[in-house]
Amino acid sequence: MTPLPPLNTLRAFNAAARHGNLSRAAEALHVTHGAVSKQIAALEAWLGTPVFERTARGLVPTEAGAVLAPVVAQAFDALADGVRRVRRGAGPSTLTISVLPSFAAHWLIHRLPRFLDRHPEIDVRFFTTRRVVDLTREDVDVAIRYGRGDWPGVHAECFLRETLTPVYAPSFLDRHPGRLPLDLLGHAIHSHHNDDDNWRRWRAAAGLPVEESPAAAEYDDTAVAMQAVLGGQGIMLGRSALVRDDLASGRLLRASEVDIPALEANYLVCLERNRTRTAVRAFRDWLVAEAADA
Repeated sequence: MTPLPPLNTLRAFNAAARHGNLSRAAEALHVTHGAVSKQIAALEAWLGTPVFERTARGLVPTEAGAVLAPVVAQAFDALADGVRRVRRGAGPSTLTISVLPSFAAHWLIHRLPRFLDRHPEIDVRFFTTRRVVDLTREDVDVAIRYGRGDWPGVHAECFLRETLTPVYAPSFLDRHPGRLPLDLLGHAIHSHHNDDDNWRRWRAAAGLPVEESPAAAEYDDTAVAMQAVLGGQGIMLGRSALVRDDLASGRLLRASEVDIPALEANYLVCLERNRTRTAVRAFRDWLVAEAADA
């Protein structure tokens, strides 16, 4: 059998190749910059050839490094996958879910007890983030993403489509006595990169002039934007899944009966190899059923 270099040298090489920078590789491995540099030097000594060129812009793989990098990355991915499978087999099935904070807070969390009651054998763990997680490298089984379903390298299944309608809190009109909601569209709060286009589409559907108007406030997090609206700070195009409960309770009001279809939707995303896992199938089936009743 062909001898292999020490595992720690390959681990350092894998992190450095992925990040292209010794400092970021050290952060990922929770070691010092010097420790990573020393391990890579040891690997180069063992191989008898350099694996990186050190440049002002970072690390550039040599011809040998370019050959080795994908092989080592695949091996570590396979090792990590095997360890996860063994750990899952040693006890209750664990399902780690990545989800947007806004969807978790306004749709998923209060429905989840029904899933847990039905599947007590599944230990659910949440990872709330606005970042698109890398399912091939991070310890996440499934992700709930909002978009158009065109993410490469994953299986994506749409489970919930939405409509958009302008909503506001009762206290918003208290700050503008004598005004109607549609008189106050200049106080629009944006929370999404498509909101300009969405407002233009909504205005056209409502028979209003399709004009460009700057947002009164702009947030990069839908959950924060919704808190601003609930606090009476403005009016927003609310996603039907996220505003349904607040509309039912009277915390939010519709500014119009006109709504438009959202161009994006909610998807359950996982790696192709995880589609047949019992816990993933159970969560998928429950999620589709919940969305059908929403």
